[in-house]
Amino acid sequence: MTSHVAEEPLPGVWWLTGTRGSNVFVVALPSGGVALVDTGFADSAPAILRALETIGRPLEGILLTHRHRDHTGAAAAVAAATGAPVIAGAGDCRLRDGRLVLRPGIGRSHPLRLAAAFLRRRPAPVPVAVAVETPQEVLPGIRAIPTPGHTPGSLCFIADHLSAAFVGDLVISHGGELTRSLRWANHDDARYLQSIAEFAGIAPPAGFPGHGIPVLTGFDTALAALAALPRRPLTPRTALERARRLAAFASGFAARRRPARHVKESESP
Repeated sequence: MTSHVAEEPLPGVWWLTGTRGSNVFVVALPSGGVALVDTGFADSAPAILRALETIGRPLEGILLTHRHRDHTGAAAAVAAATGAPVIAGAGDCRLRDGRLVLRPGIGRSHPLRLAAAFLRRRPAPVPVAVAVETPQEVLPGIRAIPTPGHTPGSLCFIADHLSAAFVGDLVISHGGELTRSLRWANHDDARYLQSIAEFAGIAPPAGFPGHGIPVLTGFDTALAALAALPRRPLTPRTALERARRLAAFASGFAARRRPARHVKESESP
């Protein structure tokens, strides 16, 4: 299905349009319902609710890959509107007034203007129903896999019935290849690199990153190849490449997502 609210790059996976921030996906479940993976910025809520209405299946859960605001901004509004439980990594949660909520935060790679806006506005707390500490099935057909490093509570989700993974910021899929988050954008870069290597051992063929275009085949192979590459030292050339990547990243998540020209079959880096 391709419509004004979503594309369906893989049967059973809808890639929402009209959202802003991270990619937002709706995933069909074996139970007949759907899961929502990430929510973009707060102003993405109307587009998400329209897409859910168009898809026409009950929302069984909101899966958050990590706590950064470009992935979680609309989570509180969508949860309130639908009654769906929020599922997040335990390391990204805290107790507030006796209830479990998501720790608010923004990524270190986000533009300064976003950081300033975050400080001016106090986001609505996101209530968390399930805080994941170890690998587990969190919804029918969906396994949550802790992949800490980018944030303490980062998660990837594997839909075994679709042979697909939803990986948040574990990797980015810009420019025709998988790339890693910049070193300084991670809470713990050494643990982040370890998480890539560990997840590469169980990754399915299709991967849906939080930024960039979905990888429909060869994601597992490309991720394993990326995991084997060491970080490159900072040189004038690599500094320029990283500056370009950061600029592309910033411009990409600031705009509302339009229908993609294509999704890609991955080549190993």
